[in-house]
Amino acid sequence: MGTTPVRSLAGSGGTMAGVPLVASALVPLTLLIGLGIALKRSRFLPDTFWPGLDRLNYWVFFPALIFVSLATSEGALAGSERVALATWLGLAIVSVAALLLRRVMTHDGPAFTSIFQGAIRFNSYVAFLVVPVLYPGSDGLVALLVAVTVPVVNVLSVTVLARFGAGAALQWRTLLRSIASNPLILASLLGIAATLSNLPLGPFESALRILGQAALAAGLLSVGATLRFRAMGRGVRAIAASMLLKFVALPAFTAIAGLALGIPSGLLAPMILFQSMPTASASYVLARAMRGDEQLMASILAVHTLAAISWLPLVYAALTAWLG
Repeated sequence: MGTTPVRSLAGSGGTMAGVPLVASALVPLTLLIGLGIALKRSRFLPDTFWPGLDRLNYWVFFPALIFVSLATSEGALAGSERVALATWLGLAIVSVAALLLRRVMTHDGPAFTSIFQGAIRFNSYVAFLVVPVLYPGSDGLVALLVAVTVPVVNVLSVTVLARFGAGAALQWRTLLRSIASNPLILASLLGIAATLSNLPLGPFESALRILGQAALAAGLLSVGATLRFRAMGRGVRAIAASMLLKFVALPAFTAIAGLALGIPSGLLAPMILFQSMPTASASYVLARAMRGDEQLMASILAVHTLAAISWLPLVYAALTAWLG
């Protein structure tokens, strides 16, 4: 990963100069999520369509995006050890903080699992759409961040759900098997191997890029279809707790860890923005599968997604003022 220069909004004529750039990232995001909402509510497509789309995206489109981003990014692995360590430290601190503050946030075990998932999981589709637009050349960094966070957040989420949810006890063998066969992790490993070996992709690169573009469209449409607005009024205290942990604490602790490890600003800024992404729609699926509080998870997912549209520009403005 090269050290992509962080542009200063102030240096371009003040904060308003960055408005078109932020809009170019968030307007497509809003439109695609809105279209997903409209398609779901209009029943233009049968309900059975959406699980099939999610499966196609999870096994084909998104792995292609991760692989080609890592395999074709110049210097994609430069500084990766420090990037991974800072990211893991941020996740670890927030996870421990959530566990220590559990009884302050809620006395209900399944509700806590939803707060916890909201605090540490991220929407990778939003990240891939937004971060490279605001920080050109950061596609490889985003792919690396997905690679180093997917296994960690899955293990943490499943462990917390097994401990505090209403479902069955955790089967470690099943968990390890699911991680080892995760297509996102496999695509990451293959992409890293292609980078290290300087493997030419030839005509496959164009095909993989087309598949990768489909991943963002399919993923954001599915995000819109997943949102449950009727549940938004439930669990205000829990939603606020998850937002503070995800939108404030996680980026802040990642920034502190990154500074302590000497990560250059060109990498640190998109890292912090990545950690500010809303929670993933997969959180709702996992909460339902492991008998967490799926209704609260639906509320957190909806509020996070809507809040991110206004929160991410503020994070970007703060980053450009600080690191520019």
